[in-house]
Amino acid sequence: MCGIAGLLSFEADAARWRATIDRSIALVARRGPDDVGAWGDDACLLGFRRLAVLDLTPAGHQPMLDPSGRFALVCNGEIYNFRELRAELRRDGVCFRSTGDAEVALHALIRWGPDALRRFDGMFALAFYDSASRRLLLARDHVGMKPLYYLRVARGLVFGSQYDQILAHPWARASALRRDALGLFLRFDQIPAPYAVHDDAAMLEPGAWLAVDAAGRTERGRFHDFPRDREPDLRGDDALEAVESAVAAAVRRHVVSDVPLGTFLSGGVDSPLVAALARETLGTSIPAFTLATGDPATDESTDAAAYARAIGLAHTVRRIDDGEVLALVTEAHDACAEPFADYSILPTLAISRLARERVTVMLSGDGGDELFWGYADRSASVLRIARHFREPRLLRAVRHVASARDDWGLLHRTIGDVYCTHHGSVRRRTLRAALPELPPLPDDYTAFDYDDWDEGRTARWMRWLEVRMHLPRILMKVDRASMHHALEVRMPLLDREVVDVASRVDWATCLDASSGIGKRPLRHALARHVPHQTTAKRGFTVPIDAWFRGPLRALFEDAVLGRAEICGVPLGRRALRAMHGEHQRGAASHGWLFWRLLSLALWAERHGRPTTT
Repeated sequence: MCGIAGLLSFEADAARWRATIDRSIALVARRGPDDVGAWGDDACLLGFRRLAVLDLTPAGHQPMLDPSGRFALVCNGEIYNFRELRAELRRDGVCFRSTGDAEVALHALIRWGPDALRRFDGMFALAFYDSASRRLLLARDHVGMKPLYYLRVARGLVFGSQYDQILAHPWARASALRRDALGLFLRFDQIPAPYAVHDDAAMLEPGAWLAVDAAGRTERGRFHDFPRDREPDLRGDDALEAVESAVAAAVRRHVVSDVPLGTFLSGGVDSPLVAALARETLGTSIPAFTLATGDPATDESTDAAAYARAIGLAHTVRRIDDGEVLALVTEAHDACAEPFADYSILPTLAISRLARERVTVMLSGDGGDELFWGYADRSASVLRIARHFREPRLLRAVRHVASARDDWGLLHRTIGDVYCTHHGSVRRRTLRAALPELPPLPDDYTAFDYDDWDEGRTARWMRWLEVRMHLPRILMKVDRASMHHALEVRMPLLDREVVDVASRVDWATCLDASSGIGKRPLRHALARHVPHQTTAKRGFTVPIDAWFRGPLRALFEDAVLGRAEICGVPLGRRALRAMHGEHQRGAASHGWLFWRLLSLALWAERHGRPTTT
């Protein structure tokens, strides 16, 4: 687990940018404290910071070159099936100098080109360069667990693991803020790939690759795309067994490490299942870490402790209190160089710091909710609407009325509109009062374009949207928070095999719409390891509403209420002050909106630019 940086010049003057790339590498020092390296020719520069996890010897150093010196690689992440790939490459005559996965990725790309990416089961962002053809290949894992940003201008392309690496390059100086990207953030708390907040910049999409040569010729491709509407062929007991087998195999791959390993432990289902399988695979207790908030609505520590006893884990609980909130907010904006407003990054930072005191690698249960209909309340409610509005006359009447309205949560023209409501978290009426000139979405943004009322297709589309829309936010949070503390987080539930099996499972096997309980295959697997499991859905969160009445109140008043605009977007100052008063009196709760605005204001002070396009 590491940080990468690099540049491809279209003017054969890469050497002049060496100091710039060195500074870019320094920006990701926290991601890779164990080693640093750089390599280049007249067209390309590659830089690397290493967090040593596999093959701790100098043989694991990057940038990694093949014996001929023609090919070079920097790779952030882990390839979990590297042993199988190594054996295949050895049979083809490849001799290896290291015992880690990076050299396997290098020779796989030499041998198979972009087709090698289909063979990788892992989390990664990589840059692979062929000095003979002067061709640079960028690629990102199948669900986007590792980040990769790039900026392309007339003079070349620059890339990195963090967005501040892009902003720090002189080529970015002419790039203005994109209003439509701000429109995404102000609605959904993130700017999902392929978008970025500045002109000429982008985030490479999950499961995608981009190849550019020194003449500027470009080729794009995909090696993985989660299906939007795959007809299921796994149901009932067959599905339960297939999922359990895939998850167990994934955990066996994910526990391979040359450094100490532990696990996050929530009071839910996903991380306890991963922890139980890891304990079973390793045959020994491993450290488990849980965060406590002291707030009954958000604190999972009691349930987590019960799981730890049942599984046999060495459990540590850390309490987060009001006195450290401001420090965590500062840390969050140190860790996030792009606009990002999922406030669960605050507890993720705290638990990552705690875990790093004892281990270097952590297992997580992320991905279970998105793959197995774990957001049961919103899934079940939308399916009920789909069932209800299959009556054509009623549907036409609703669309006629809704077409003349712009309300959030009352009338919707399509199921896509309904689900957009759930993902926006703030009512449209409230959002437009706070931001009367709310920027539009990008013209090509179509994630919520869905106009079907069939129950099965709707369930599959919702799961596809969770993977495409919500999962990237979770992964961004985990990557930024954990790597800020040089902690590698592995996610067995997002293993390629698990993802492929999940895409084949029928929704009704996973979600009981009447009881509002999802993830039934994971619950079935967990039941083999613990006598009792929870059904409440709390999520990894903090009492953000209470914090805006306490430790965050003065910061919000100073950073948001005291200004007329943020990033060129005017604020509805009178409406915001009224909301602030309601919130302080307890007459309403606007914590989510307040955190979104505060996050953007703090980002603008640290990273943003005042102009917009």
